[in-house]
Amino acid sequence: MSTPGSSIFSRKRDLIYLVFFLTHLPIMLAFDLTGYYPDSIKPAWMTQVRTWYVAKHGDRFFYDAPAFFPLYTLLELLFHLPFTLWAIPALLRNDARLPLALLVFALETSVTTLTCLVEMWSWEELSSAQRGLSGLGGMYGGYLALAVFMAVDCYARLDQILSREKNIEPVTKKEL
Repeated sequence: MSTPGSSIFSRKRDLIYLVFFLTHLPIMLAFDLTGYYPDSIKPAWMTQVRTWYVAKHGDRFFYDAPAFFPLYTLLELLFHLPFTLWAIPALLRNDARLPLALLVFALETSVTTLTCLVEMWSWEELSSAQRGLSGLGGMYGGYLALAVFMAVDCYARLDQILSREKNIEPVTKKEL
């Protein structure tokens, strides 16, 4: 377990999470959440990027979304966005709350992303390239892989903390 204040560069997993959140923030603001922007303030390039993305990848979530998807977008607005704004400085300062907070984020993200992947795989109009690693499968799959890794990592961190605090046998033998 790293000590509070230790450099982000000495905490490789946290550095990966920091890079993720630093990229997640502009993607949310410039793409995912633009449906919440009034047309009067939304720059034309945001609509153009989304139009290009849908044409290239066939991502139905952005033109014919299933009933659950607006809820997931609302979760992104009300949970992911504020969480990301908290997580970036928290990762830099090695906040003691990180393992618990990241575990909650990772579990929610794993469930919602897995749902999106299963839905996407049911879209018969997608080409194999659009379904595959170079298309939506890779985008949503990579997001899911990181979320699952983060969940396992943070569970292991919490397990180690609890085992030391409560003098119990850890489930995980050591941190990942």
